[in-house]
Amino acid sequence: MRELRSIVPVVLATACLLAAPAASYAEDGSAWQVLDAARKSLAASGAERAEFVQRYVPAGFSSGEEESGRIAFRLPDCLRWDYREPYPKSFLVCGERVYSWNPEDRRGQTSSVDRKNQPGLDLLLLPVDELSERYVATAEPAGDGRVAVHLSPRAEMTSFAELTEATLVVDTRADRLVEVSYQDREGNRTTFEITGYRGLEERGVFDQPEGISWDKG
Repeated sequence: MRELRSIVPVVLATACLLAAPAASYAEDGSAWQVLDAARKSLAASGAERAEFVQRYVPAGFSSGEEESGRIAFRLPDCLRWDYREPYPKSFLVCGERVYSWNPEDRRGQTSSVDRKNQPGLDLLLLPVDELSERYVATAEPAGDGRVAVHLSPRAEMTSFAELTEATLVVDTRADRLVEVSYQDREGNRTTFEITGYRGLEERGVFDQPEGISWDKG
């Protein structure tokens, strides 16, 4: 579950910024207004899916591992990652449960999670004015119609925050998140590149998978 804990807070945070319009930041300089506008857009978007490439570079190294797969989201309740290359594995956060499993050996782990009180997961649940008491957010143009939004925990939150910083890049021409990078407290860096957004038509994507032998935490 270590890998799942490192992934979940960041992807939930990035999902909050999908479809954020650049004009909000350019007109009033408020990164929190960008976040608020993105929440409202996501509430009306319905379930979607996209492809991703993930690069992980351990602390002290200049290169690392690369994985790829598909992400599906139905906010504010559910997010799912299905890794395909180089090894299949899946992660699902839905409601108050977290699931991780290997689709080949049919074994997995599940546990409960308090999304409201865990920094990172709280990003989907708390109003923006409450979030601004926990996090520092800034934004800047990233070129080619993109805006970079930077998030970092406030000083009083750093002792238990999973991340030391994160940067999320939004393509405002398509109103979609195209990149997120973050560094954890050990200095490891992860970058996601996200492409190919489309509506999600499959049924059961956010249900607990059947036929898995679960170890419950």
